[in-house]
Amino acid sequence: FINGVCSFLFIYFTPLQTLLLLGLFIDKLTLASETHKHKGCFSAEELEDGALKILRRNRYLKDGHIDETQYHKLGTKKTCPAVLHSQSVDYNNRSVSPWRYSIDSKEGRFPEKIVVAECLCTGCIIVKGHGHHGAEYEDYGYNSVPVVQSQMVLMKTDCTTDPGKYSFSSHYIKVPIACTCVKARTY
Repeated sequence: FINGVCSFLFIYFTPLQTLLLLGLFIDKLTLASETHKHKGCFSAEELEDGALKILRRNRYLKDGHIDETQYHKLGTKKTCPAVLHSQSVDYNNRSVSPWRYSIDSKEGRFPEKIVVAECLCTGCIIVKGHGHHGAEYEDYGYNSVPVVQSQMVLMKTDCTTDPGKYSFSSHYIKVPIACTCVKARTY
């Protein structure tokens, strides 16, 4: 299909016009794929299994079970650590831009619970000196910012062809997965 379109465009348009038209065509395809209504209607009992099948097919499901005891609730108080945990095996505790993991819950979304990273500091932890004599402090000349990853989620919608049943629409959301340190923006 694409080869046919390209051949047609090169015959009737200049190369620059062809590139512009292809760009518009690809842009429309991208926008159309951002939200997609999935076919099929599910009863309330079939809903979770249907969502899992769609997510697995699109390779967006890791481990469906989240041990909530390992994570914080979004919105609970977070504090910037005074000292980095250099002996920790976890990157989030040794980073100069430390973070913690929380659970973001949204009813009607599959997966309903998503683990997200929350930066603990506004600035970054800077170490002056070496060894045990080094001083650590939060430097506001730098910013801790989240690193985000795009993830597909499904939102429950009413099935238009079968009242009392449900369908899904897929959406891509940006999920914070870690934090990194960047130089503060100057204006």
